[in-house]
Amino acid sequence: MVMPEERIGEDSKAEVLFKFKWKSSVGEHEETYLCKINIWRECDLLPEKVRELLIGKKEGETFSVDFKKGEIFNYSENKILRLSSSQFDPPANLRGRIKPRIGRFYPFGFFRGISGVFPQNIIPVRLIGVSEDELVIDTNVPIAKYDLHLDAKVLKVSKKVLELGGTCRDWFSLALENGPGMQVRYDGLPTDFEFDDPETFRREDETNDRIFYEKPRITTHIDSKAHENLVELYSRILPQEGKVLDLMSSYQSHIPENEKLEVVGLGLNEEEMKLNKRLNGYVIHDLNENPKLPFDDNEFDAVVCDLSIEYVVKPFELVAEIRRVLKEKGVFTASFSNRFFPPKVIKIWTELHEFERMGYVLEILLRDGGYENFKTFSIRGMDRPIYDRYIGITSTSDPLYVVYAQKA
Repeated sequence: MVMPEERIGEDSKAEVLFKFKWKSSVGEHEETYLCKINIWRECDLLPEKVRELLIGKKEGETFSVDFKKGEIFNYSENKILRLSSSQFDPPANLRGRIKPRIGRFYPFGFFRGISGVFPQNIIPVRLIGVSEDELVIDTNVPIAKYDLHLDAKVLKVSKKVLELGGTCRDWFSLALENGPGMQVRYDGLPTDFEFDDPETFRREDETNDRIFYEKPRITTHIDSKAHENLVELYSRILPQEGKVLDLMSSYQSHIPENEKLEVVGLGLNEEEMKLNKRLNGYVIHDLNENPKLPFDDNEFDAVVCDLSIEYVVKPFELVAEIRRVLKEKGVFTASFSNRFFPPKVIKIWTELHEFERMGYVLEILLRDGGYENFKTFSIRGMDRPIYDRYIGITSTSDPLYVVYAQKA
């Protein structure tokens, strides 16, 4: 006897993949978030029209819905606050290291003397005005300024077994409230990422990178699900044939298997790249010592820099070189997660929110002036594979963030 397929009802649980798309003055953006929703638990919050569209759906079915600016999160001019410059008061261990910079995000608790805001408040707020005497902060949810398009797919449906307790969740707040929107400029104004300060690119370990990477690390830098997500994205955005440069390459690449794509690795450890089966060839080269790429002009159809942009100490020189070796309309991608090697990561990276790090990469590309068709991508909330070595620490897969653009 064939059992009927389970459909979402008022007594169901459902895993639903939400894919939000939105546009800014910078470009196009895509934020993906996996939600495990208890339909039967009324305190699991969703917008009413999303809840209505979910009811009756079965595994594999999809739906779409649009939201106007302010429909999910209220945007109000009253949430833009004018403060005295003396109210910027980071914790004692950060005073002198962190200064208020236009366009940047800081924890709300860094600003003292605001009613109801305590030093422990870590909600990010944006600094949109800086003068000698005054600071202006925008405390609105960053994504509240934009229209949103949602594509949703039901991945799994099951019936409630027991009336269990647990944490109630507002799924749209989890997916959108403190992150998406942070990667773009405020009203088109350049964000001050302290590019003029040499300390911005300082690292805890300033010894030659060849020494640090002399011994091979035969390991992956994101879990297998995050790797799968990156490969799937690249199958959409990389060319179907041609030549790809895998910058700061190592033991694992994230480029789809495709015999029409020739992949050249550039990295510091020969043993790791020899073991990388995706590479057709490789070059040993230290980009921090010499950002000039040892390749001809217009040689590559795409350049990827995966899980490594946070170690680059001369990013402007590097993106100019990437542009040089790319063919016209060639694609450049920079991906990262929330993992890094602390001794070699640049100082500013450690001070940025994960979504703000996409803004850092975008800002470099925008200031270069030789790129166009900017896009960002994030995916969070996915399940960590049960065989992953970190499954005992967290059941959630590594988040993934990608910035990509074309050579103009």
